[in-house]
Amino acid sequence: MSKERQKRRAEREAAQAEERRTREAKRRRADSRAAVVGTVAAPAARAQTSASRWWRRTYPKNDPFARRRRRQSLVLVAIAVAVQVLAWVVVASVGVRVGILGLTVLVLPVVRVLLFDRR
Repeated sequence: MSKERQKRRAEREAAQAEERRTREAKRRRADSRAAVVGTVAAPAARAQTSASRWWRRTYPKNDPFARRRRRQSLVLVAIAVAVQVLAWVVVASVGVRVGILGLTVLVLPVVRVLLFDRR
C-alpha cells in the first residue's frame, strides 16, 4: 500500500512540476510579447490627443514590425496606383476618373483589412 501511495504521489508531483513549467513558459512568452507591444505602442500612447495619435504615428527605433508595415503599405499603394492607371486608360471622362479616385481612397482601408488582418 505504501509503495502505491508513493508512486501516485511521485506521479502527482511530476504532473505538477510539468504544469508549473508550462505556466512559466506561457508567462515568459506573455511578458516578452507585452514588452514588444509596449515598445511599439508607447510613443503613440504618449501623444496627448487621439487626433495627434492618429495623425502622428511615431514608432521607436528597431521597431520589430516596421518591415511588415512597410511591405503592407507598399502593396496597398501598388493596388491603388494600378486601379488609377486602369481608370485613366479605360475611362475617358474626367469626372468618372475623379470618382474612381475617391472610391479608391474610401475602399483602401477595407482592402487593407481584407488582405492583412491577422485575427
